Amino acid sequence: MKVLGEKIQQARKMHRLSQSALAAGICTQATISKIENKNRCESLDVFSSICSKLELSVFECLEESYEQETERILTVVEKLREQLRAYEAHEILEEYNFKEDKLSYFTKTKFLYYKGSTSLLGKSDFEGAIAYLKQVVRMKNKTNIYHILSMNAIGVSYELQGKYREAAKYNEKAYQMLNDFPDDELPVVASRLFYNLAKYYSSLKDYERSIELCEEGIKLCKRKNTIMGVDVLLYEKAYNEYHLNGAIEGYKLAYYFTDFMNHKVLMETIKKNMKEYNIQL
Repeated sequence: MKVLGEKIQQARKMHRLSQSALAAGICTQATISKIENKNRCESLDVFSSICSKLELSVFECLEESYEQETERILTVVEKLREQLRAYEAHEILEEYNFKEDKLSYFTKTKFLYYKGSTSLLGKSDFEGAIAYLKQVVRMKNKTNIYHILSMNAIGVSYELQGKYREAAKYNEKAYQMLNDFPDDELPVVASRLFYNLAKYYSSLKDYERSIELCEEGIKLCKRKNTIMGVDVLLYEKAYNEYHLNGAIEGYKLAYYFTDFMNHKVLMETIKKNMKEYNIQL
C-alpha cells in the first residue's frame, strides 16, 4: 500500500530514533527504509505498529487515492457554496486535474454537478454550466441526488436567462424525481434542492407548494441533525406564508435564526422585506 514516507521520517527524527530503533520489535530496518524512500509498506499491521510508536494516526499517514483527494476537494467546494462563495469554489475546481476514468460513478456525478453549478453561480457561464450539468443527467446507471440537483440547476440556469418554458421543464422534472426518491436516502445536501424548488414555485405564486417544500427541507435537516440551509428555508417559508395569508410570525423566526447564523446577505433581505411589509419584532 502507498504511504506518506516523508511524514514517517519527520516523526522518526522528531522522536530522535534511528531507522533500526524504530524497526526494533516490529520489522526490519529495510522495511523502514522502504517506507521512507519508496512510500510503500506491504503490511497494514506493521505500518500500524510503526505509526503507534511514533504517536501518529495510521489514516493521516496513508497516501490518498485520487478518489479520496477528489472527495476532500469537493467537501471544501461544498462548504464554500453554502457560504455563497461560488466564485472561489469555481476557481478551486478550475485548477483541479479532473480524471474521469479514475472516479467512481457517484463521485463523477458529484464533481460534474459542482463544476456546473459553480460555473453558473460563480461565473454566470450559462453555456458551460449547462454542458457540465447535462453530462450528469445523461448518466443513467443509477439515479442519485446529484442527478436531481443537476436537473434543477439546469432549470435555474434557464430561469436566469429568461427562458421560462425550458426552466419549467427541468424544474418540474426535478420535482418529480425528488418525490420519487426514497426519503431515507436523501442526504443533507438535498436541503438545497428543496430551497431551489420552493423559490421556483414561489415565483409562480404557488405559495402552498413552496411552503410544503420548505417544510420538507427543514424536516430533512432535523433528521440529519444539521442547521445547514435552515436559514434560507425559514426565510423562504416566511416569505410564502406572508404572501399566502399575511402571516408574519415566520419572518420573526427567520430573523432571529439568521442573526444567530450571522448570514449577513440574507439578513439584509429579511430586514428589507420586514420594512416593506411593516413587520415589527
